[in-house]
Amino acid sequence: MTRTKLNVRTGDTVKVIAGNYNGVTGRILRTIPAKGLVVVQDVNMRKHHRRPTQQDPEGGIVTFEAPIRVSNVMIVCPHCNEPTRVTRRHDDEGTVERICKRCDNPIAAAG
Repeated sequence: MTRTKLNVRTGDTVKVIAGNYNGVTGRILRTIPAKGLVVVQDVNMRKHHRRPTQQDPEGGIVTFEAPIRVSNVMIVCPHCNEPTRVTRRHDDEGTVERICKRCDNPIAAAG
């Protein structure tokens, strides 16, 4: 499988545009570029039943965020507060900056 260049980074605020969590806004916790997936905070919550072990004698139910496709999220611009597409532009020093397609302002590096 080819590696997909993601337009979102860890720490970005995104809005889910498709699926069961349509319209929910959250921060990206982790990206998986090789599979084109992202993990968004409080989105696609799953439960896993853990068997008791010596390290965890209680066991129990663990709730976690499962990954979703990166095509189902749009980055939220911090300037115009709207979901937007992203373009890239080289600034004067030669570094690449992400630009909001709606308001044409740079989107700050996440983190």
